[in-house]
Amino acid sequence: MLPALCLALATHGVTRVDGVLPAALAADVRTVALAAAVPSAQRQEVPLSLKSDAVASAAAAVATSPVGRALEDLCGGDAPLFDLCAVVSAPGCASQPLHSDLGFDGAVAAPLYTCFVALQATPSALGPTEFCVGSHTDAAAHHVLRGGGDLDAVPFPLAVGAAVLFDARIAHRGGPNSSERHRAFLSMTFANPRGSAPVIVPAPGDVLVSEGGISADDGGVWTLRDLRNML
Repeated sequence: MLPALCLALATHGVTRVDGVLPAALAADVRTVALAAAVPSAQRQEVPLSLKSDAVASAAAAVATSPVGRALEDLCGGDAPLFDLCAVVSAPGCASQPLHSDLGFDGAVAAPLYTCFVALQATPSALGPTEFCVGSHTDAAAHHVLRGGGDLDAVPFPLAVGAAVLFDARIAHRGGPNSSERHRAFLSMTFANPRGSAPVIVPAPGDVLVSEGGISADDGGVWTLRDLRNML
């Protein structure tokens, strides 16, 4: 039987997990991310490095959390880290167009799973991510999305250190940031060796989109198991 998180992810395409990072570590990663961000960009993906102590500690914490355990159940411990970045929206940033990071090809297994961890509390004013629940395996919803149509989206506000884990095929968007503060998420995406090869659909309106594949110092690839063993 699938654990509850895996079952929720398979059914809804997204699930919320509290307490993934301690607030102090989330604040440290936020500082790293904002220092590397482009000041003039409204919405951007800032590449992060595991050579940063704060980022490495946060990545290991995610890997050992219920998020990491769910990913191991779904993908195995050898699931490679496909992308590591901070997703940042500036004060006054408008809502992002609805999109999915991957199309739906009819497969049951997702090619990629992504985890967003809130690096500060993310109430409605900061524009939490909105998800079209259940759209990850809904061919009709993907048809509407590709045709420029609209779908019902549900915001997922997060406490600091809480996360959303989602199937990369789900339709979603970053909400409008009507606050006076930057909103930053740690974003970790893992490839699923049990799924098909991913074909990325770039998110509209972003800059500095990270390229998939995070190389280890020895030229290899970081896996979920490697990150867990960093602690």
